[in-house]
Amino acid sequence: MIIVRRLFSPYRVLRVMPSATHFFASAYVARLGMAMIGVSCVVMIAARYDSYALAGLVSLVGLLSMAVGGPLVARAIDRFGQRRIALPAGIISMACLGALAIEAYAGAPAWALLATNVGQVCAPAVGTLVRTRWTHILSDDPAALHIANSFEQVAEESCFVMGPAVGAGIAAWLFPEAGLIIAIVLSAGGLFGLLAHRASEPPVTRSEERHHILGAFRTPGLLQLAVTLTLTGAVFGGVDVVVLAYAKEQGLAAFGGVLIGFFAAGSLVGGLLYGLVPVNGLVAPRMLLGTLAMFALLLPLAIVPNAIVLVLNGFIAGLAIAPTLITAMTLCPRLVSTSQLNEGMTIVVTGLLIGVGGGSAVAGHVIESSGADRAFLVPIAAAGLAFVLAVLGRGRLLRAERERTAVPAPEPADRVLVAA
Repeated sequence: MIIVRRLFSPYRVLRVMPSATHFFASAYVARLGMAMIGVSCVVMIAARYDSYALAGLVSLVGLLSMAVGGPLVARAIDRFGQRRIALPAGIISMACLGALAIEAYAGAPAWALLATNVGQVCAPAVGTLVRTRWTHILSDDPAALHIANSFEQVAEESCFVMGPAVGAGIAAWLFPEAGLIIAIVLSAGGLFGLLAHRASEPPVTRSEERHHILGAFRTPGLLQLAVTLTLTGAVFGGVDVVVLAYAKEQGLAAFGGVLIGFFAAGSLVGGLLYGLVPVNGLVAPRMLLGTLAMFALLLPLAIVPNAIVLVLNGFIAGLAIAPTLITAMTLCPRLVSTSQLNEGMTIVVTGLLIGVGGGSAVAGHVIESSGADRAFLVPIAAAGLAFVLAVLGRGRLLRAERERTAVPAPEPADRVLVAA
C-alpha cells in the first residue's frame, strides 16, 4: 500500500490546488449524465417503438448534430466566455432531451423524434470546458498540466464505462424514460455547478487577428490531430461492437459488457501510469509512440480463439489507448492560440466522437458479412492508419508545436486564481 501511495503521489498536486475539487466534481457529474444519454435514448425508443433501427437513427442524428454544432458553440465560448454561452446552450440541449422523453412516452411520430434531437447541436462539450480550466490554472506548470490531463482522461473513461450501464439499468428497473430523465438531471446539475464556479473560469482573451470563417481549423497541425483522434475513436467504436458480437457468437451475450470492461480497465491503468511520466520538451513526438503502441498492442486481436484470450489481449490493448488520448489533449493547447482554445479542443474531441460512430458502423457491417472474428480487423486497421498518419505528419506537428511554444502567451490581467 505504501508503494502504491508513493507511486501515485504526483496526483496529490491536484488535491491541494484551490477550488480544483469543486469544478472537477461538477464536471464529473455532468459527464456521467452525458455518458448515459446515448444508451438511454436507444433503450427508451426501442422499448416504446419496438424498433432498434429508429432508436439508432435518432441517436445518430444527435451525434451528428453535436459534431456540427460543437465547434461553433466552442468558438462562441472563446469569444464571449463559458458562462455566457455554455449556460443557455446547455439549457436548450437539455430542454430538447426532455421534450424527446415526452414525445417517446406520448408515441409521437418518428420525424418528431428526429427533429427534436437536432437540438443537440447546442450541447456544450463539458470535457473541453473543464480541460481549458486546467490549462488556464496550470499554464505555468507543464508537469502538473500533464498530470491533470491524465486524471481527466481516466475520469472521462470511467464515466463512459459506467454511464451506459447505469442508464440502461435505470430504464430497465423503472420505466423506459427513467434513464434519460436521470441523465438530464445529472448533466444539467453538473454543468450548472461547473459554470457557477467563477474562480477557475478562463478569462476571455482578445485577439488582434481577424476572425476567419474556418476558425481554429486553420491552425497548423490541428486537423492532423483531429483526424488521428477520429481513427482512435474508430478503435473505441469498433472494439465495443465487435466484442459484443463475439460474446454473442460464443454464447456469452450476458457477459459482453464485462468483456468490454477489460479494455476499459486496461485504458484506465495505462492512463494513470502515463500521468506519472514527466513531460520534458516537445509533446508531438509522443503521438508517434502512442499510435505505434496502440497498433502493436491491438494486433494480437487478429486471432482470438476464446473469451479468456480476449480478456487478456483486451486489457493489454487498452493500456495504450488512454496515453494516446492524453498526449493529444496535452498537445492541443500547444498548437492553438489562447483565444481559440475551446474551439480547438472541441474540434479534437468532435473528431473522436465521429470516429466512435464510424468505427461502430463499419464494424457492424463487417460482422454481418463476415462474422465477429474478421471484424476485429476494423479497430486494428484504424490503429494502423493512425500510426501511418502520425509517421507522415510527424514533421508538421513538430514544426507547429515549436512555432507556438517559442512565443510566450500573453498574460491576462485577471490571471490569478482566487480560492473559492
